[in-house]
Amino acid sequence: MSKIANAGALSARQILDAFDVWLSERVAEARAAGMDLAFHDREFDIAPGREPPLVGWSHMLLAPGACPPKGPDWTVYRLQDQGSAANSAGGSLDQDGLRLALEALGYGAYLNPARMG
Repeated sequence: MSKIANAGALSARQILDAFDVWLSERVAEARAAGMDLAFHDREFDIAPGREPPLVGWSHMLLAPGACPPKGPDWTVYRLQDQGSAANSAGGSLDQDGLRLALEALGYGAYLNPARMG
């Protein structure tokens, strides 16, 4: 079953515009708090006349570098400097490790072998 039920028969433009406003506000909230942002889709809540009239996403603020929430479909925007979190991890990724990581994420077809080493 899809999480998105478009009971209000909204156009794609209306949905994208609502998401643009919602995401911009959440990014501003996370930046002001010095946090990263995690969000995912949920069922649309449509109420004409309410501001905003459409809500279809849930979010949470994360400490910089914190693990993403458990569960499906979370998107994490790392909005804060991850340098201190990455440096404290005590490791680095060499070219082979980077290539393997990108392939595991589905970007293998986009790698240029000449540029990877």
